[in-house]
Amino acid sequence: MANYSSMKLEFLALKWAMTEKFREYLLGHRCIVYTDNNPLSHLATAKLGATEQRWAAQLASFDFEIKYRSGRSNRNADALSRQHPPGPLDMTAMLPGTPLPEPLQQVLKVNKTVVTQATVTVLPERTPDDIHNLQQADSVIREVQRYWEEGRRPSYAERQELSPPALILLRQWGRLVKRGDILYRQTLRPDGAEPILLPAVLVPEVLTQVHQEHGHQGVERTLALLRSRCYWPGMSTKVAQWCQACERCQVAKDRQPAARNPMGHLFAARPNEILAIDYTLLEPARNGMENVLVMTDIFSKYTLAIPTRDQHASTVAHVLVVEWFSKFGVPARIHSDQGRNFESALIQQLCSLYGIQKSRTTPYHPAGNGQCERFNRTLHNLLRTLPPSRKRDWTSCLPQVLYSYNTTPHQTTGESPFFLMFGQEPRLPIDFLLARVQDPVSGGVHEWIQEHQARLQIAFDGARECMKTAAERRKTAHDQHLRGEPLKEGQSVFLRDLSTRGRHKMKDRWSSTVYSVLKAPKEGGSVYTIAPK
Repeated sequence: MANYSSMKLEFLALKWAMTEKFREYLLGHRCIVYTDNNPLSHLATAKLGATEQRWAAQLASFDFEIKYRSGRSNRNADALSRQHPPGPLDMTAMLPGTPLPEPLQQVLKVNKTVVTQATVTVLPERTPDDIHNLQQADSVIREVQRYWEEGRRPSYAERQELSPPALILLRQWGRLVKRGDILYRQTLRPDGAEPILLPAVLVPEVLTQVHQEHGHQGVERTLALLRSRCYWPGMSTKVAQWCQACERCQVAKDRQPAARNPMGHLFAARPNEILAIDYTLLEPARNGMENVLVMTDIFSKYTLAIPTRDQHASTVAHVLVVEWFSKFGVPARIHSDQGRNFESALIQQLCSLYGIQKSRTTPYHPAGNGQCERFNRTLHNLLRTLPPSRKRDWTSCLPQVLYSYNTTPHQTTGESPFFLMFGQEPRLPIDFLLARVQDPVSGGVHEWIQEHQARLQIAFDGARECMKTAAERRKTAHDQHLRGEPLKEGQSVFLRDLSTRGRHKMKDRWSSTVYSVLKAPKEGGSVYTIAPK
């Protein structure tokens, strides 16, 4: 605004006052605007730039009239923008002939203290005599001071009777110095600062001042603030314990580095033992579809992706029954995240009716349903390869995309999901091109069943071994970077608050509610059961 003319500045002030500051008072009422800026009084006929036109458009909803008033007659407004004269205000001279009440005159006579420099008080206000008396009353300082004033170090036998803090203070023997009646500790700082030997009774007050009331800074910064001012035995340990016990620090700050638990696995020994489900949201198709319910068999990796109009629980139940139960049978277990559509009473009743066990991931932890999450990424990549002209019709392309995925050998099992699910390899166009299609083998049903079972058993054993090897490889790589100690039953913990959406840079990282660990996971697990205390 440095290049604004006086007329533009006053116009901006008028726009701010009417559209922002006093909008509730002026809207719907006629008002008069007095100004000593003559060009502004001709606003209705003035030639305005783009910025001024936007301001005028914002003022169009107000009923007002601008009148010119000379500067000499506009002192009431000018006074608000003038610097006050130095010295005490003489209200009698400013308001001649106006009697002032006695209480107001007394208030105006009170001298006000002008603060010229911000200061940080580390120690409570105490006199040197108070500090001396507190040092003399401190058992640790008194023990060491007695030997120091005598000029002799304690013998080995005398050391055995000293407390551990006193033994630590003895290591500072050559640095102790007395100024007046108070003991200090010399340092090698360039400014020559000599920290005071702090009595134990003052430690909580000092730590409160430099930590709680000085921005809740970390251990190193709090120590840096203290080292030039005071010293006591075990200061570093005490500061670390104090910061770790500070509730605001625990709730508001992230742990660095973040804790990392051992990796767990979702294992299945046969097809249709565990069915993982999840929703993914795609760009709207021509028919309006954008929701896709993904259903993945954990063992075979066979996957269906069904477009739906919505993500309601009734839709989920309908798709499960029609698209999976009626075609592949009822799974022993359904695994999902904690979405309301998956955890609703309707889904619980469906599982109870069919005898299905229902499991779920922990909140805000997509890795707990990693099979579906990984397929979602694969599905997005496959659909992204469609020609631009067909991407709006992705619902019609989805069956072919799924067939391509299910008939391709999976990296984890070494077999195609189609083969592990149905016990036979699919016939692909490439097989006819390469003359790999064999004529049906003659024989009875019994022989075919025996051969089919033997082939499936070999495939299942190989798939289990491949999945076990891949899981161990992932776990070994993950567990090399474990951080943090495992929690114990009965231990108090905070719960990470991930419910806030949008900007939350200043929000507490953890919920202020204290929880208790009710059940720790078995060996190799990472899910704890907790409840509020």
